[in-house]
Amino acid sequence: MLGAGCELLQVELDDLLRTVGRFAGPELIGFANTMLHPEWKTFELLANVESLIHRTIRMQNPTAQPANIQAFRLSENEAHVVYSSRRGLCTLAHGIIEGVADFYKENITIREVTCAKQGHPFCTFEAKRVVVQDEITEGKSIVIEPTVTSESFQETFVASDSVGDSSAASNSSSFDWFPANAAASREGSGIRGSQKNVIPFPKRLGRYAIQEIIGVGGMGVVYRGTDDVLNRVVAIKTLKSVKIGRELADPFIEEARAMARLSHENVVRVYDVGEIDGRPFFVMEYLTGQALSKRIRQGQVSLQLGAELFKKILQGVNAVHKIGLVHRDIKPDNIMLSLDSRKCHLLDFGLADELCVKRDVSKRLSGTPGFIAPERLRGYPADYKSDFFSLGCVAYEIFSGRRAFDSDSTQAVISSMQRFEPRESDWRDTPDELRKLIVSMMHIDASERMTDYEEIDNVLDAMLIQLSK
Repeated sequence: MLGAGCELLQVELDDLLRTVGRFAGPELIGFANTMLHPEWKTFELLANVESLIHRTIRMQNPTAQPANIQAFRLSENEAHVVYSSRRGLCTLAHGIIEGVADFYKENITIREVTCAKQGHPFCTFEAKRVVVQDEITEGKSIVIEPTVTSESFQETFVASDSVGDSSAASNSSSFDWFPANAAASREGSGIRGSQKNVIPFPKRLGRYAIQEIIGVGGMGVVYRGTDDVLNRVVAIKTLKSVKIGRELADPFIEEARAMARLSHENVVRVYDVGEIDGRPFFVMEYLTGQALSKRIRQGQVSLQLGAELFKKILQGVNAVHKIGLVHRDIKPDNIMLSLDSRKCHLLDFGLADELCVKRDVSKRLSGTPGFIAPERLRGYPADYKSDFFSLGCVAYEIFSGRRAFDSDSTQAVISSMQRFEPRESDWRDTPDELRKLIVSMMHIDASERMTDYEEIDNVLDAMLIQLSK
């Protein structure tokens, strides 16, 4: 519901939650009026808010598990509020605190110190009251602003592309083995002698403690882990292969290092690259939200949002290409949206699959055939033009709500590509110029395919300007 509201109002989810919270603060005070001491103000209410919330909610539902909130009074005019909730509504809590301060007509500044959505164990807010004192000598009122230093609670960010940084704390006994179908629950044990449905589950990879498997591809596996040094949640990708030679490990590490040098708002960040027991891995930011494929299944994407997402994905792909990389596996499942659909990240580069296929040409090309360029299906290597084909297929699904080539059979997909003619009903209200652009990006002949970033970007800019009028 919140995501739909953000799309309609064209606002960030955090901005909407904070506004709702600020409105709700005074309303909640009115609701709990009989439980509040008449002399309380903002800090006093914060100090008692957890007991108030738990008492009120559990009166209606004894089995409820409301958010945990604790306030620590550091001085008369300063407090820290620690908030923990499985729903991740810390911005709503921020707004509610502001709304409470509004109700009591207090000038209070609130600063986020830590946030669970950034990998911290809980959220912390620093609340400081602006004090007004009478200056006797001049007979004037002076506003004393709260002191906030940039050094306070600032996290040190360390990104390393050195293999040696993460290779110190492991040995061959650090690996457990679990069957692939136990990835979600991690219950049971696999049999080492049957490798077909078994994937490695390390207890640790260097300084990273592994919690669970969050994704399994054709050749790669992604874990959710914790960085023991920076105390943040991360995603870690490595190869599934039990035996990895240097012909696989070295290119994997080199491309991961190149990715680590890329900093773009629409591409997942790579924090670290390492190797344990000859097994290469790289560490990425851990993103929450929903895949673009899920958003498309939820219902029609508006022209405005579709064009914005298309532009952001295009910018991310262009940033990847500018540093000499090819993504190889662009599809809606590999595009992560924030819950309000205002932010998106390109993730899960297909390097692992590409390397393993090169090593064993008898392997069937891994990936989703409906998004892989026809030249790749015929055995040619991936390049930036094949990425643009995949991007065109993604754009087609965004604006039509259906896949252009919906089959798991490679031969059936190639056949449908050769006679591809979009149905008029597929386009819904998509403008003709954008339709032609997307179809040109899906041209079966790579030499005829639209791969000009500037031209595609210009068409999207013109469309967004038109929609804003």
